[in-house]
Amino acid sequence: MTVNRDVTVLQEARVSYCGSAAVLLDAEGPLALATQERIWRLSEMVRELEGVVDTQPGMNSLLVLIDSKTGDLEALAARLRETWPTVPSGRLAGRLIEVGVIYGGEGGQDLPEVAAFHKCTPGDVAKLHAAPEYTIFAPGVTVGFGYLFGMDPRLFTPRRQVPVMRALGGGVSIAGIQSNLGKPYVEGSAKSAPTGWYMIGRAPAVPSAFDFDKNPPNLVSLGDRIRFRVERVEA
Repeated sequence: MTVNRDVTVLQEARVSYCGSAAVLLDAEGPLALATQERIWRLSEMVRELEGVVDTQPGMNSLLVLIDSKTGDLEALAARLRETWPTVPSGRLAGRLIEVGVIYGGEGGQDLPEVAAFHKCTPGDVAKLHAAPEYTIFAPGVTVGFGYLFGMDPRLFTPRRQVPVMRALGGGVSIAGIQSNLGKPYVEGSAKSAPTGWYMIGRAPAVPSAFDFDKNPPNLVSLGDRIRFRVERVEA
């Protein structure tokens, strides 16, 4: 196991118990699209096993929950260890969604700080951030578009040591080597929340990632792609 820039990199996959009703598989190697594709495929495979209640793909990991009355935790752990090396990668044909972003200004107030950290201009940060095509790697901790992978490594920005309050609603943020796109603001919900991420912009016309009035309710799935478009950069 090695640690690089506060990121733990396993030399081989690890399977561990999470309480009495869940097993966690941590994949070997750094974050990579090929590895994450294998995580998604393994998730689909084990979801059909007897006793499995749910699967939750994470960044380089998969959490599998079982019914403690019908599932066998030890057998599941052994199954994951045996199956993981055989799971193939291969590009999944996900959808592409383009999102316009206003970088900086209100809602993107951390852009100057990120630019100063990287010794460049806010415009340089916006250009670098919007250049790649991002892949939705895993669900986020809040409703939205999940964790996005594909950011230019030159924008690697360590997560804050002390969280700050930032506005919710279509926020575009970065931390580490990842980016994030928040859901639209919903009237009556909390207007801000604590975060260790850096808010570098906002997407005024961001669509809702999940809507029960639609069929299917989810606009995006794991493997879908996000492309950001620079609308403008504000001071």
